[in-house]
Amino acid sequence: MAELNDAQRAFIASLPSFDPTSTSVHAASCHCGAIQYTITLSPPLSAQKVGSCSCTICTKNGYLFLYPRRQDLVVHKGEDALKSYQFGKRQLLHRFCVECGSSVWHDPRLWMLGEVVPDLLGVNVRMIKGVKVEELDVARFDGYANYPFIGESAHLRETTTP
Repeated sequence: MAELNDAQRAFIASLPSFDPTSTSVHAASCHCGAIQYTITLSPPLSAQKVGSCSCTICTKNGYLFLYPRRQDLVVHKGEDALKSYQFGKRQLLHRFCVECGSSVWHDPRLWMLGEVVPDLLGVNVRMIKGVKVEELDVARFDGYANYPFIGESAHLRETTTP
C-alpha cells in the first residue's frame, strides 16, 4: 500500500477539528430529490473554508467541497440512487445521483493508502439546501496540476482567483 505524501498529510492537518459545542446541521439533496441527507458541520458552515479544485472532474461537475467526518453525513433517502465513478489512480470514489446526475460527494478512500487518517467525505456544498455560495470562504487549489490524493509528486498549493 502507498503511504501518504507530505502534501496529503498537510491537507489532512489543515482540516478543522470537530467541536461538538460548535456545530450546524444542514439538509442536502441532489437536484431531483432522490438522494436526501443531512450533514453536521463543525465549525458551522459560515466558518468553514470550502475547497474549489481546478482538476477536470471538479471543474466539469462544479464541485465545491467540505470535508466532514463520514459519521456526520446521514442519508435519509436514496441510498439506492447513489452510483459511483472512479478514474485515474482510483483513490477517489465519486458518488452521484443515477436519476439527475448531481455529483453529491466523493469518498477519498484514504484507508487504501495504508495509514490511519480521519474518515472523511468530500461533500459538494452546492447540494446544501439554501446555501449561498457567494457568502462562503472559498479556497482555490490547482488540482489540475497537483491534487493531494492523486500522485506521489502531488503538492497542495493555493491559487489566486482569475
